[in-house]
Parts: sequence; C-alpha cells; structure tokens
Amino acid sequence: MFSTEYLRSLLCQMGVRNDDGTELHQDSKFTAFLAQQLQQLETRTYDIKYPELKAKSLIPVTHATSPGAQTTAYDQYDQFGEAALISNYADDLPLVDVMKERFTIDIQSFGDAYQYSIQDIRAAQFAGVPLENLRAAVARRVMEQKIDKIAAVGLAIGGLKGFLNHPNVPLYAPTVGLWISGSKTAAQILADLHGYVSAIITANKETFYPDTMVMDGTLYRFIMGKRMADGTEATVLTAFLKENEYVKTVTSWIRCEDADVAGTGPRIVCYKKDPEVLELDIPQEFEQFPPQAESLAFKVSCHARCAGVKIRYPLAMGYMDGCA
Repeated sequence: MFSTEYLRSLLCQMGVRNDDGTELHQDSKFTAFLAQQLQQLETRTYDIKYPELKAKSLIPVTHATSPGAQTTAYDQYDQFGEAALISNYADDLPLVDVMKERFTIDIQSFGDAYQYSIQDIRAAQFAGVPLENLRAAVARRVMEQKIDKIAAVGLAIGGLKGFLNHPNVPLYAPTVGLWISGSKTAAQILADLHGYVSAIITANKETFYPDTMVMDGTLYRFIMGKRMADGTEATVLTAFLKENEYVKTVTSWIRCEDADVAGTGPRIVCYKKDPEVLELDIPQEFEQFPPQAESLAFKVSCHARCAGVKIRYPLAMGYMDGCA
C-alpha cells in the first residue's frame, strides 16, 4: 500500500493538486487523459479492404525497357511468296520475301506523394505508431492500383492499351441464350466454353492454343457451382477443365465485371499466357525519392513508368460477351 504522503506527492507532480494540497480545476482534461491511457487498443488495425490486384499475375510482366526511354517499339515480320513446281535447270524461281511493320508505344510516367510534419513525427514516436510507414504503404498501393487499372483497360489519354479492351482482339458470342439469367442447361454452357476456345484456335489457323481463361467472379462462381446433369459430382467448371485439351487455368478478376462492349456487363478473356503473345511493360516499378523539406513538413515523391499491355498476337486471344 502507498502512503498518503506518497500519493499526495505523486498528484502534485502530475499537476492534479497544488503544493498546499488543494485540487486544481482540470477535471475534464485529466479525465480525458486518463481515459485514453486506460483504453486497451488492439495492435491489429482493421483497414478498409480493396479488391486484389491481379494484373501482374495474369499477364506476363517485362522490365526490359529502360526507364529512360520515351517510347518502346517492337517489329513484326510477315512472309510472302510460295514455292512452285519447277523443271530441271529452271532459272525462274519464285521470289520470297518478308515485310516488316513497327509498332511504337509511348511510355507514361505516374506519380503520387505523401508528407509528414515535424509534429507528425514527434507524435508518432510518442504513440509508437509508424505513421510515415503507413503513408508510404498507401502511396505504393495507390500506384499499384493505377498500374492494375491500366493493365486492364489501358489509358486512352496516354495511348496505352489494355488487356480487356484491345481493339485488335476478336470478339466472340455464345450461342443464343444467357447463362445465369437464361434457361441454358449445364451441357449448353459447357458447349459454349468449348466452342469459344475452338473459335480462337480456328481464327489463328492453329498457330496458338489458348491455355488461360479469365472471367468476372459472378460467372466464375456460377460455373463452379452449376452441376452437370449426368448424375456425377462434376460442375461445368470441372467438366470443362477435364475435357478441354488446351485450357488449364480458369480464374476470376473483378476487372472483367463491366468490361463488355457496352461497359455494363462481364467479359470473358481466353488467351495463351506467353510473353511472346502479350506483356505488361513496366520500365520502372514504384520508387520513392528522398524526403524534401517544405516549411515544417517533409514531402516524399513517388514515381513509376508504364507502357501498358503489348498484345503482339491478338488472334492468340479472344473476348466473349453476353453470357450473364
């Protein structure tokens, strides 16, 4: 037990009582202070959650382009000519040749920043909260969200192309009838999926075989749960993956949710996941620069560079709208 004199001395040091023992009138101030100190604060924070950023896992990424480059380009060659039947000692052999086309893409810079004041630092040190680290994490997350969106739908004002709306990728349609809101059977939906893959292969004359399919979560969960009417436990999704010789991965991405032509419905993408076919070009990933003093605050500038998605062989891909 503490003595009365010890408690009186402690209260004087805290400023709750005067030296003569009379009480100071600071009730509201110290009540709030003590309440704050006595509050148990959970160490885990419950931050607002955002959709998973999947672009870099769905699209092959390249960092081969120099961060200092203003544009990036690739050449595409096509052949023409045909071998012919000739006679012995023929001197009129048909000529063959190649034709080159160059595709040039602008590289765009993106930036954001965060800052903290001297008092922010002192307050964070006092409270034991790494405030500046949280802001840095937000700066990176915001930049990654921008790259993810550009990868999905491009950036018209910067001339960047996207994975879900490239103008040269063919658009296919399912057979008459909707999947979810229509009356299609599981077998008919399965036939749509097989027909979709077959149409892509036919269009590129069996040059590329798609191996990956991406759709919005609603369609994905629908085919994952709709069972085949053959008395087995198979669903449309498991049956498709088992039967189709080419597609080995089917997954969902929220960016597909309103990616159709009208911008109001889902779009399915089927493609060969190969850097030769398509790449997300990021010459410069997220970077932070040294803090710059501005009055009584420090500002940290952040930067990244992106050239969007290069789709070199559009016929190795295909979109399908009108399934929901």
